[in-house]
Amino acid sequence: MNPKFAQPEDKPAVYIYGTGLSGSRMVEKILLGLEEEGVPAEIFEAKQGPPDSMAKQAADRSPVSVGVGIDGGLGVAVLHHRDLPEATPLFILGPGPLEETPLRNLGANAARLVKGNPMILAGSGGKSDAFSPIKFSQEQLEQLVREAIAKIELER
Repeated sequence: MNPKFAQPEDKPAVYIYGTGLSGSRMVEKILLGLEEEGVPAEIFEAKQGPPDSMAKQAADRSPVSVGVGIDGGLGVAVLHHRDLPEATPLFILGPGPLEETPLRNLGANAARLVKGNPMILAGSGGKSDAFSPIKFSQEQLEQLVREAIAKIELER
């Protein structure tokens, strides 16, 4: 599979920003997960930056509000959503060599986030293919609930 390196303002898609993508199998595996769920992706090579920051930028610019940041050199992949604070991405994989299953699941979860479907969560027994969920403080959870309620009330 040859990833398409996109130009800004393309079709609605999950945006993937990354460094060290040339020759990286990480993108290919993430794209497989997205493809399995039927959601397109656009890939943008970044000059530099931490993957969590790239993921947030990708989510902020994506027409579907979902972005992935990749540092191919460090072996880190991050899934983010526009409505989350930059410091609290949804999932982080790595650092280190990553197996196919967690990368594929990250892509599938990006697609599921777009479609509003349930996420694929960590397997049992602390396997190496588990995601690292973000832990929210009580204050952060309460703020997210308040924001969700406000959005629901606006839609009525």
